[in-house]
Amino acid sequence: MNIATALLILGFLVYAMVRRFLGEPLESRRLVLLPLALTAYGVYTVAQTDFVHPTADLVALVTGGLVAVAGGVLRGRTVRIFVRDGHTWYRYTWVTLAVWGGLIALRFGQAVAAVSLGADQSVLTASLALALGLSFLGEAAVVGPRAMATGAPFAPRRRDRDRVRVGR
Repeated sequence: MNIATALLILGFLVYAMVRRFLGEPLESRRLVLLPLALTAYGVYTVAQTDFVHPTADLVALVTGGLVAVAGGVLRGRTVRIFVRDGHTWYRYTWVTLAVWGGLIALRFGQAVAAVSLGADQSVLTASLALALGLSFLGEAAVVGPRAMATGAPFAPRRRDRDRVRVGR
């Protein structure tokens, strides 16, 4: 992973966190497709990496993936879901941000432990997008059913919402 990719991932993360902390309409497409795309990109970047220590690298990847999904599930439980303008919205809470902080610290600790046990740093670095994608999928696995339980529909796509506002 080069610095441009790392900055893109960081930018995506900050963008998603700010939007979700401010509250936004919950679109089913955005809830699932963006994490799937990020996960697919993560799989691609990991596949491009040379596995110098395959066993340690695989253990580190599986452990990191499980932690990412579990963290996403935990984070999804802290998200506030509500109905506004006839469809579901969601908003990160301060607890959500605290969980994010804990997960980032856990990710650093996991990377240090994995390298000390023989995993290759380049594999761990390449797996960052994969971990983020899996984490967002874990969050979606909790937020989606909670949103459906409200009985309100998911928000339409932004361009469809804009058409309704201007009366087209």
